Amino acid sequence: MIRVQVGPGALDLEVPDGMEPDALRARVERWMAGAGEGFDDIATPGGTPFQRACWDACRRIPRGETRTYAWLAAAAGSPAAVRAAGQAMRRNPLPIVVPCHRVAASGGRPGGFSGSSGPDSLAIKRHLQEVERGSDR
Repeated sequence: MIRVQVGPGALDLEVPDGMEPDALRARVERWMAGAGEGFDDIATPGGTPFQRACWDACRRIPRGETRTYAWLAAAAGSPAAVRAAGQAMRRNPLPIVVPCHRVAASGGRPGGFSGSSGPDSLAIKRHLQEVERGSDR
């Protein structure tokens, strides 16, 4: 597990098998600065089949855009499983790599954020969205 400073708080990420913690931290920091490559080469983390389907669908959301948990559930093959899709995002071990900050509740509410359970979690989610909207990558 590594911790990376993100705007108003810290983000916790599992380190994928075969990757050095410092290498992941550096990539995330470059990404935050607007100079880094994407994360397509990092495998979607292990989880239940539904979690993996949600995480894979989340990774297809274009940078700078958001989708709802209802969209995510449908994209994962279970349109009625909106709450389960939210729980899959809550259990996301690789925020930014699986960009759960791109998923919001219906009606424009931000929903939760898996990278931090602290009081800054929604501020971190908003910060990540602003980072993406403010860059041309």
